[in-house]
Parts: sequence; structure tokens; C-alpha cells
Amino acid sequence: MTIQEEHRALRGRYRGQVLDFSTRRSIQFRNEAEIDQLESKDHVVVDYFFHEGEFWTAKIPLGSVSELFGQAFNFSKPKMRAGADGPEKIYDERGVPRRTVRALNHLQTRFQLKSDAAIELFPLGNEPAGEPVHTVRDFVYSIEAVGPLGIGFGLRDGLNGSLVSAHRLFSTQEMVFERCVVESQYVLESPPLPVDDGVKQKLLRAALRRSHRAGVTETYYLYRCCGTNNCTSGPFQMLDSIAQYPWKHRLGALLYRLPLSPRMYLRVRGMDSDPDETRLVRDDFQDYIQDKATQQRKRDYVRAKTRALREARKQQASKKESE
Repeated sequence: MTIQEEHRALRGRYRGQVLDFSTRRSIQFRNEAEIDQLESKDHVVVDYFFHEGEFWTAKIPLGSVSELFGQAFNFSKPKMRAGADGPEKIYDERGVPRRTVRALNHLQTRFQLKSDAAIELFPLGNEPAGEPVHTVRDFVYSIEAVGPLGIGFGLRDGLNGSLVSAHRLFSTQEMVFERCVVESQYVLESPPLPVDDGVKQKLLRAALRRSHRAGVTETYYLYRCCGTNNCTSGPFQMLDSIAQYPWKHRLGALLYRLPLSPRMYLRVRGMDSDPDETRLVRDDFQDYIQDKATQQRKRDYVRAKTRALREARKQQASKKESE
């Protein structure tokens, strides 16, 4: 097995073009028969768990989730104002930049495992035996749109079905590298979701099933009357299918389709235990963010991405000229 497999868009305006699954793709069960046996198993083996810039084969313990958190960040441009030394960002009372479009949010779910459990990572495609290369107790489930490398896709592509949906499972540390270190995002986090232990374990199993089912061909739809499939609709549909809400919160479960206000969606479901508390994930990872090795990896990462984008755009321009 290799991550060099080519997968092409099946529909939309990028039909036939190679999709960029180099860092973002859904997990894949090693043994598909296990999908229907998750309730009775104590662990499962999957491929394409992402950590430290690589895909791994992961041995994931089931029944060991200790906490769940909702996370979100806004990916529109920050608001600016004239400052003494030129344009400067406008920050709110939490120290987070104010955004030009408040409704453009990405939602994801953070899982933490109990202290006696860990995901064991092995080289991709290898049998999970012996000592793991890495262990992970803190990870994220995130639904993200994938398109061809070098294409600046946007809102139109999310609405017309030109993109593919990647249901990623990756370490929280890797998420911090991608979003906070490289992209300078401010990822906000809710207090732990007030759900019982049974719901926590079922949500992990549901995320694993959903990711495998998405594979590398499922279409990403930012919005549709039926069949919305975006970063917000997926996790809330799973939560709504598992959690039991008091009657006064059941109407709140009708809100999930658009990534307008993920924290509000938790609140109307009675899943926000402290509406006044908002945490910045970067605060938990300051030592990692400031580490010299992390900053060097950032420089290497940006250079490699820039080279790859330039090459992809060159090839696209050459292809257009020959047509």
C-alpha cells in the first residue's frame, strides 16, 4: 500500500483531474469485516492516520475516550485598521483577530483518550506488531474538502459538487502544526461536551465508520436541501443520531447544515456546559509551537508546498496551451 495512488475527480468541473490526497484523506479499515463488529471489539486497525507529516497504520483502542471537545476557527480574512506603523489587525477581548465574514467557520472534534490507552502508529502498510513508532492520546476528526493540487477552489466548488470530502483522523499536535504554526489560525475550543461515557465511545466508532465510508470518492457539498456534506453537518448528524436530548433541545438538532456558528449549534442542543468559557488550543501547545524543530519544519514545509504548487500550476498551464 502506498500514498502515491492516484485518485481522480469523478464529477464537477475538475472531473478527471488528479486529487491532492498527499496530506488529507479518510482512514481505511484494514479488515472491512470489522466495521460491523466495532461494538464488540477492543481495538481496530486502520490505515492513513496522519501525524508528523506522514500517514501511518494505526491501532486504535475502542472504549477509551475520556473527553470530547468542539473546535472551530474562522478562515476569512482578519479585519484591519490604520495604525501608527501601517495597517494592523483588529483583535477582540480574547486576543483573537476579528474576521471579515463571521459565518466562514471550520468545525472539528477533538478526542482525548484515557491515560492508560493510546493509539499506536506503525509504518503505513505494515502489520501493527512490536513497538510502535509513535503513540497518540490526543487527536482530531475533521471533514475537509479536497481538490486538485494548484487549484484555488472556493465557494462555488463547495456548492456545485466539484470537491471530494476527506474525513481525516490526525493528531492534535499535527492539527496545531497545520493550522496554528503554518496558517496562524486561532482554533477555539469548547469545554468538554457534557455526555456520558457511552456516548463518547459511540462517537469514536461512528467517526471511524463514517471516515472509512467516505473513502476517496465522496462528494463534498457545502449546502444542499438534502445531502449536505460539510465540516459541520457531518459531526452534528453523528452527535444527533447518538445523543439523547431533553425535549426542549430537540428543535436545536434541526440546525447543522451550514458552518455559521458551531458553538451556537452546541448551545441549542444543551451541549455547551459553560457558554462563557472559550479556550485557545494554541495555549496548550506553546512549547511545541516555539520549539526550534517545529519552526524549522514550518520553513521546510512552506518551501516544499510552494515548489509543489508552482510545478502543478506549470503543468496546468502547459496542458491548457496544448488543448
